[in-house]
Amino acid sequence: MNELYLPEGWLDFGYIDSLPFWLVLVLGKRQVGKTYGALLTMLKKNYYHILLRRTTAELDTISASPDLNPYKVFEPDYHVGLFKQAKKLCRICDYALDEEGKATPTEQRGIATSLAEIAHVRGFNGSAFTDMVLDEAIPEKGVITRRTEGEALLNAYITVNGNRELEGKKPLRLWMLANTNRIDSPILEAFNLVDDILYMRRKGKEQLLTDKGVLILQPDSVKVTEARAETALMKQISRKSDFYGMAMQNEFSYDQSPYIKNVSIKGMLPCWSYDDTIYCWSRGDEGFYICRAPFKKGDRYEGSRTGREQLLTDWNIMKQYYYAGMVLFSDLRSISIFRQIFDIG
Repeated sequence: MNELYLPEGWLDFGYIDSLPFWLVLVLGKRQVGKTYGALLTMLKKNYYHILLRRTTAELDTISASPDLNPYKVFEPDYHVGLFKQAKKLCRICDYALDEEGKATPTEQRGIATSLAEIAHVRGFNGSAFTDMVLDEAIPEKGVITRRTEGEALLNAYITVNGNRELEGKKPLRLWMLANTNRIDSPILEAFNLVDDILYMRRKGKEQLLTDKGVLILQPDSVKVTEARAETALMKQISRKSDFYGMAMQNEFSYDQSPYIKNVSIKGMLPCWSYDDTIYCWSRGDEGFYICRAPFKKGDRYEGSRTGREQLLTDWNIMKQYYYAGMVLFSDLRSISIFRQIFDIG
């Protein structure tokens, strides 16, 4: 029996919650119980938590109407709402209805805000919070992502976590929930998660708990997926589409990209390297190959803002070759880093 799932096929967040992690990434297909399970855990265990959305616009959307309240799904067992405290902050509170049917907040369970806001808070005592949940950590394709998002989440975590570990206390637990919209995520890069994600995919693993206390889940959710395959939308759309691959097969949109190939570098010439992480080889008239195979020659650029800007200046022609389909990559990590360097959405 796979302990990751309940008998009905949904993710078992009781089991997940029992594992010794400080960071958990649940990277899964659509609607397999990621947000539902994480938020229900916050309510069941009465964890005083922060609900984060990537942008203030996302926060405004979920707090604009009771119908969009992510906690509404737990009624009638729990009556929990989002109550605007300030323009960019909501209190997460139990509530009671008065005689006119108006919701009045009672006990507070945490706060909801955006990554854009909490990352800039200073002098904040976050010791009361045990957990922080970032929902929709990876946006849909086409949504603008900012290279600073990863650093913003690191700053937010440090701000809320404070000095608790130095005082012998447990660290703040960070829950990141995401669909497999794209792997070129500044947040995945900032937390150094990409290689572990790709390792799990090569090995066919659904869960990995590292020796650093990071838990990564990439659930297959077979029972739920098989049932969802019979819904009206999934029967209608093409099984070869990027959306179907993401929603039903847990594939990143370019898992099967024709530009990801294992190619021998024999006869190629070194061009440039970035951060000693990816290396660009010239394929002559056929274009370029981006891989992990290192060289000592060629232009070398540091993994810093200055290094990236210099690489963009010296090799801006790479974007033209990319759009012409003349840049091949050894793996998903290589294409992810390349797209971030050259601002390719």
